[in-house]
Amino acid sequence: MEPMKKLIVFVCNGNIHRSVIAAAFFTNILEELGLDTQYQVESYGLQGTLGTPPPLHKKLKEYPKEWSAAAPILHEFDINIDHHSYQKITPAVAQKAAVIIAMDTKTYSAAPNALLKQFPNAAQKIHSFSELTPGHKDITDPLTSGSQQLHRNIIGAICSTLLKNTDGVLRMCNAHAK
Repeated sequence: MEPMKKLIVFVCNGNIHRSVIAAAFFTNILEELGLDTQYQVESYGLQGTLGTPPPLHKKLKEYPKEWSAAAPILHEFDINIDHHSYQKITPAVAQKAAVIIAMDTKTYSAAPNALLKQFPNAAQKIHSFSELTPGHKDITDPLTSGSQQLHRNIIGAICSTLLKNTDGVLRMCNAHAK
């Protein structure tokens, strides 16, 4: 019987951009390192939880302005998010995850439906992406921006942080794995 993979979860507000990109890129890293048999990476969003509305669309491609800004940069980083479709974080996912990484403070603790508020019993395995970044900076939500430079900065920060801190993410995961 194959051992169960440890689940690494990235979460942002809408599960359209940042968490999706982080999950796809980290999956690429794990595959290159031959660790994809030990870990599974998924992404989720806060929107649609605790009575909040889900995002207007389910894929980044369905937001033309944002997609046209992000698509060339995703291609440069060899990140394919074509098959991703929005999904909200659930108690079952929070329980199953070995680690949950919030892309910003709003997602981590500030929003009315923030991870720490929804899943206080999982607090020990909920981390902020800023723990991995120089100067502990959040990854900005591009919201409705069509700025290619903003998307380049965001995607670049996600990718460089994960490349430099692969071991840090795996330590977070292994510290809380069942």
